[in-house]
Amino acid sequence: MSTFAPALAQLAIDCESEGLTVKNSQKIAVELARFFNVQQDEIGILRLEKESLLFVHPAQLHNVGRIPLNNSSALAVRTANSKRPEIVNNFARTRHASFFEMVDVGAKGKDPSKKPSKDEQIIQKIMSVPVISLNNVLGVIQVCRKGPNAPASGPDFAPADLQKLVTIATALARCFIK
Repeated sequence: MSTFAPALAQLAIDCESEGLTVKNSQKIAVELARFFNVQQDEIGILRLEKESLLFVHPAQLHNVGRIPLNNSSALAVRTANSKRPEIVNNFARTRHASFFEMVDVGAKGKDPSKKPSKDEQIIQKIMSVPVISLNNVLGVIQVCRKGPNAPASGPDFAPADLQKLVTIATALARCFIK
């Protein structure tokens, strides 16, 4: 984390003047994917707008719809409303809003030579953290592992991973303000 946090802090400073644009969220997703050893489509960046969460990354989800803050089955909403980070290493077996999982974001699978099937795009494990500034939630960052089943998706997320993502979200809060 020691070499990663300053790089992300610099990215946050660079993004601050423009805000959380699609281009800036792409840069952030690249760094997060590299750091957590996941694919770029396994990074979700949502901004709070008008009592709803709106995807900024993956960009393909931006126009699909909003997630109202009164949605009781969306993990991102629970994260925003509770202001608490969370790990769910059995996410596919929990009740959750799966509408956005059904959207093809054109991601490459673990094997870059082939496109993943719908079964390979199921979120198995996820970390979800609020982006907070001055005690106000500005958005949510999620990192997940997708696959046909939990073992195939990769290792479980650990509390240390969640703490790193919380630190990163704090550094990135300045991007969400504009």
